[in-house]
Amino acid sequence: MRRDSFRGQHGAVIALMVATGFLSSGIGWAQTEPQGSPDRAPTAADRRVETDPKVATSEGSAGEGTSKAGGGERLTAADPVEFFRQHFFPFEPFYFIVGTESPNAKFQISLRYQLFIADSWVAEQWSGVTNLSVAYTQTSLWDWNGPSAPFFDSSYKPEVDYTWLHVDRGRWADWIRLDLQGGLQHESNGKGGADSRSLNLVYLRTTITFGRVGRFQVSVSPKAFVYLGELSDNPDLADYRGYVELRAVLGWSDNVQLAALGRVGDDFDRGSLQLDLTYPMWKLPVLRSSVFLQAQYFTGYGESLLRYNERSDVFRAGFALFR
Repeated sequence: MRRDSFRGQHGAVIALMVATGFLSSGIGWAQTEPQGSPDRAPTAADRRVETDPKVATSEGSAGEGTSKAGGGERLTAADPVEFFRQHFFPFEPFYFIVGTESPNAKFQISLRYQLFIADSWVAEQWSGVTNLSVAYTQTSLWDWNGPSAPFFDSSYKPEVDYTWLHVDRGRWADWIRLDLQGGLQHESNGKGGADSRSLNLVYLRTTITFGRVGRFQVSVSPKAFVYLGELSDNPDLADYRGYVELRAVLGWSDNVQLAALGRVGDDFDRGSLQLDLTYPMWKLPVLRSSVFLQAQYFTGYGESLLRYNERSDVFRAGFALFR
């Protein structure tokens, strides 16, 4: 796919997301004052282990320029900082890690934007609209060993998703939770010519969490997806990525966690496995910080979208803002 063609498609996706976000934001701003929604779509941490009570407490406190009214937090003035705090949430893990082999550095940024908050006029007509979000995730590999230290490859993944939280409503047990998420995702690497890679997919993710909040928990999250349109830039991509992936996480929300992400292609020897071990730095007696220490090991095919059909075994370590 030519670079100008990619820019046109990618720009159209971004423009649609931005326009939708501003439209919904304008409706929410004009009709009512924003209020945090307890039933927002789950973040990466929500899908694995329940949110840290420290974070939940800070999110529930009233900030500058707000007042308590009718038991909820409402803006008393046009405060953009508070307004965006009501809408933006973490999505996939957010980290920066480095290793010794090229490409040395790897980082991922990921955010979700909740289109409609609970107090918006649209949500008053249909409460389920608060589960609709747009999200953006970017994963980049950075070759520090190369001349001028270029970026080796990046994956840009905008998406629209809808999430059903606590589908079980506690009917099974108070230590089991079921969440569902469906979405439409685009992924491309922004390159042209022979290095161009792109795909579109529709997915359904089921997340089952075992364990009570604040205690040891195990989360299992299978994700099934189908590709939309032709994979003309990478016709054999499905042979390596397959049509399903499985994420499992075990640990504590405020302590150590081990996450595993596995994919299987058309044969088991074409799959991949990524292991992430994280530990909160605020647990350390000296180096107290709000970030996490992270160690990651990847083995198999497709760490980069550019070389999805090449095998690699890489270890990196660094820091994560959330996991």
